[in-house]
Amino acid sequence: MGSPMPVSRAAGAGGQVAAPTGAAWRWVDGAQAKLGRDGARRALARGMKLLLLALVPACFALNPVTGRALAEDFGPASLSLVRWLLSGLVIAVVAAVRGKGERWRAPPAHLVRTALLGAMAMGFCAYAAFVAARTTEATNISLIYGCASALIAAAEIAAGRQRATPGLLLGIAACLAGVVAVVTRGQPQVLGQLRVAEGDLWASAGMLVFVAYTLALRRTPALLTPMPQFAVMSLGAALALAPLAAAEVLAAGLPVLHERTLPWLAVVVLATGIGAFLGYNVALARNGPVLTSASLTLTPAFTAAQAMVLIGEALAWYHALALSLVVAGLMVINRDQARR
Repeated sequence: MGSPMPVSRAAGAGGQVAAPTGAAWRWVDGAQAKLGRDGARRALARGMKLLLLALVPACFALNPVTGRALAEDFGPASLSLVRWLLSGLVIAVVAAVRGKGERWRAPPAHLVRTALLGAMAMGFCAYAAFVAARTTEATNISLIYGCASALIAAAEIAAGRQRATPGLLLGIAACLAGVVAVVTRGQPQVLGQLRVAEGDLWASAGMLVFVAYTLALRRTPALLTPMPQFAVMSLGAALALAPLAAAEVLAAGLPVLHERTLPWLAVVVLATGIGAFLGYNVALARNGPVLTSASLTLTPAFTAAQAMVLIGEALAWYHALALSLVVAGLMVINRDQARR
């Protein structure tokens, strides 16, 4: 026979377990309620992570699509100026309401540096994408910009800050091959004849500036919290774009607002402005850099789907080839980075 079971502390002298008191029942109910709330919070957190993994690349993907949709109504500088003025204003108000939760103070030199970075990334890169959208497909623009990660990795290798592994080199090569496929429309021989679409050249210039911006941002101390940083960068972009926008207005007059442009403008401000950049910062905090970077590899695929559905853009065989090469290359690069 086994050893006798110990008597509970709640047992009486006769070994009988005392009935739970009202306080005990309240404790049990409270514990169950807390477990339920904790489970709901965990489920909500998981849902938010999954939502961000889809939402951020979808917002970035809309950038060239909106440029194509509004090409006849807005000049590229005017559209970029509206985008960053309104986005920056909305975020500045939200940050001001949050009060002490945000950090606005920084040395003047740092604020100027942040504004200049905004002029590069939000100013020139957005302007170049919208100029490109006037003469080339949205999918082309997204594929070219999507290769920024590959060139950033190549720059880090060249500077000796990152080791050149076979996987990393393979991913960079695949991305560059995808860019060649889409820029040459599947005919690489045109490179020797220097016959490349103007829009693809603008997109390539914007992508190279974005690479330079990213490398500079990595070496900039984070003295501001994300919302104030976004507001300062938006201001820098707006100041850089203002002369170009003024020239467009003088040449062609003020853009005309009507029922077709207003929804697209809302997309420009809320999705490609606030959603993409702030969503990216939130995704970094919640999902980490590896998952967030991996999700951005889907941006060209999102753009291709959105361009077909929203603006009726037709895809050619070389788009499918370039999509396969670029997305596969970016996935290889991210996988290599995750192993470090």
